[in-house]
Amino acid sequence: MFPTLTRRKFWQYGAVSVTGGVLAPGTGRLNAAATGKVTPRGSADAVIFLNLVGGPSQMDTFDFKQYKFTPEDLAVKAHPLGIQWPHGLLPKTAGILKHAALVRSMAAWETLHNLGQFYLQVGHAFNAARAKEMPSIGSVVAHEMLAKAKASDFLPPFVSMNFPAGAVNGTLIREGYFDSSTAPLTLDVRKGGNMPFLLKDDYRDRFASRLDFLRSFDSSRQLEGSGVNKLVREWDSFSKSAERMIRSPKVAGIFDLKEADRQRYGSSAFGDACMIARNMVDSGGGARFILVNQGGWDHHGDIYGKSNKGTMEDRRARGGLYSNCGELDPALASLAADLEASGKLERTLVCVMGEFGRTPGPLTDIQGRDHWPNVRCGLFLGGGVKGGKVIGATDDQGAKITKFEWHKNRPIYPEDVTATIYSALGIDWTKKLGGAPSGREFIYVEDMSPTGFIGSTEIRELFA
Repeated sequence: MFPTLTRRKFWQYGAVSVTGGVLAPGTGRLNAAATGKVTPRGSADAVIFLNLVGGPSQMDTFDFKQYKFTPEDLAVKAHPLGIQWPHGLLPKTAGILKHAALVRSMAAWETLHNLGQFYLQVGHAFNAARAKEMPSIGSVVAHEMLAKAKASDFLPPFVSMNFPAGAVNGTLIREGYFDSSTAPLTLDVRKGGNMPFLLKDDYRDRFASRLDFLRSFDSSRQLEGSGVNKLVREWDSFSKSAERMIRSPKVAGIFDLKEADRQRYGSSAFGDACMIARNMVDSGGGARFILVNQGGWDHHGDIYGKSNKGTMEDRRARGGLYSNCGELDPALASLAADLEASGKLERTLVCVMGEFGRTPGPLTDIQGRDHWPNVRCGLFLGGGVKGGKVIGATDDQGAKITKFEWHKNRPIYPEDVTATIYSALGIDWTKKLGGAPSGREFIYVEDMSPTGFIGSTEIRELFA
């Protein structure tokens, strides 16, 4: 069943951020220049970024370390990659590592969720004076890709799903000072989704007649020329973009989730969002950066779940890592398998990571782990990534990077991940744009970091 778009809902669908997409921006072109000489890789048409909000424990997931107190049902076994792997938490993910690259020499700059998430989503440090003008990675991708949009595109280039509510995690970073055409389509499928752009087939003619009637008396929609107010132009761009989604016969299929597939993806809101991301890529409808968010990784206490729950068939009921991995594992593995089966994996870069790691060694008094920026891990696959490899290594506690194993011979920071995403999509990550309210240029990826010059660049070892 799809929700019916009533007249009231039509007037209200501005609350759903379908501002982007398939039309040219309402404002003039931003002046652009490159700050360096780089050759973007162009190995991907789209990016699916699985954002593990809260900071996953590196030593319990992608950089596993076994302690005396490690629960037996984590089922630690040797993997053909020559690493130890927690089959009790991520059994299905173990099967896709032949397509993936595990990166264990990553680090973060921040120890607070909101600042860490800003860095993860923007690729820049938080600056109170400029925060509101800074566009997210997704909006930069949208800005770059709008000029390349096809007439058949019916989806916005930037989509975000299920970002956790609340001030602790920070907010979803949007378009900043960029045009509203680069804003994300925001969806929340945790509560069934608010998708008023889905129409029943027998309602399409009725919708078209109502829209024609609206245009007949709304003279503001008939204004043209440079003298038209910017807000009016942006609203017109928004309306036409939303109309393109509503009228497309393909959009309903993207959100039509089969129960058998839902079970394969884990029967969770996160799994549903991964299925929608898969469908968006498969449709070729113009979605280029899809941010799928999974909250709940902030395990300060009970990281191995409530002990009174015991071992259960559905370990998600225990909470802690069992719950999060119980959602991530089937969704990630099924996403990778389906993209490979459809032939889309080769041109779709999938990135999996959180904003920082967790404290190594013994658990805290409340059986959890705190924030740790010195080590974090990521998983990359598709989009030209050479699978079956591990980049970097840490000590036996997962506390310190002992091998960087990439050409910069330092930790891999958020700036480098951002540059890698842009490069894979064929975007020059050294580009800078003017026009910001502060008067300062916006550089896609800066060479400077909180500690000084680091020479941010793509992680080319992923593709070698």
